[in-house]
Amino acid sequence: MDAATLVTMLESQPQRGVARLLSWIEDENPRAVEVLQATWSRTGNSYVIGVTGPPGGGKSTLVDCLAVHAAAQGHAVGVLAVDPTSPFSGGAVLGDRLRMSDAQKRGIFIRSVATRGHLGGLTVTTRYLVNALELLGCDLVFVETVGAGQGDVEVVQLADTTVVVEVPGLGDEVQVQKAGILEIGDLLLVNKSDRPGADRLAQELRSALDLGGQRNWQPPVLQVTAIEQTGIAETWDAIGAHRAHMEAGPLTADRLARQMYELERQLQHKLFRDHIIAVGDAALRSSAQKVLARKADPFTAIDRLAN
Repeated sequence: MDAATLVTMLESQPQRGVARLLSWIEDENPRAVEVLQATWSRTGNSYVIGVTGPPGGGKSTLVDCLAVHAAAQGHAVGVLAVDPTSPFSGGAVLGDRLRMSDAQKRGIFIRSVATRGHLGGLTVTTRYLVNALELLGCDLVFVETVGAGQGDVEVVQLADTTVVVEVPGLGDEVQVQKAGILEIGDLLLVNKSDRPGADRLAQELRSALDLGGQRNWQPPVLQVTAIEQTGIAETWDAIGAHRAHMEAGPLTADRLARQMYELERQLQHKLFRDHIIAVGDAALRSSAQKVLARKADPFTAIDRLAN
């Protein structure tokens, strides 16, 4: 199938077309670029909600609940669940998608994508994957990160609203400031709040926020138990309040800054990929052999390869 055929399919069979486009984007297939170029004017019309936090925090269940709740409010919802990469197939493990049963029953479009070794909790093509979902008419897109830990903060460069999920009992109380959680979260959730220590964790988050000084937006700290649907409506209201705050002023400038970051990141990726192809495997192997044999140091080898 060529790009022009897929562009036509997006009109007649949008779900199948978008599913194929998502695969092309993930694989960095050149045909995906042609399709996105042809349809670019139809993208950019969604509000993106990022959900991040440690593994085991209940992010998938929370996104499932929020997606269903948003759909009930009349939103066309899409979900991108960034999963760990399978060591065998190179694809997504699909763990997140398996836990979003209610959203799937409602017909909400859910796609699991693999990080493919990219750090930061997202994949290098996540922004374009969001654009593909916009071609389905999605006006609201949830992006759940892989839950990589302290480095899992790249979502802030993608999302209009970032929801940070914490749970009691994981020892995160001590790590909150290190993880950059307070810097990226527009909304802080203590999930599994029926567990011991939930009240204490919520209070510690509020205290840490108070120490951070005044901001234009003060992130609320809410306690939820997603598996029991407790606190979902309040969480949705808090997301709505942050959206209203952003749309009243900062959103346009924020999106411009994020688009500049995205262009810079994609440029770095393209330059690196093109240069690696130009260098070739033989030159890399030769340089590695010289470094291992101590006939060259790695710094000189890198300079030669770069030039």
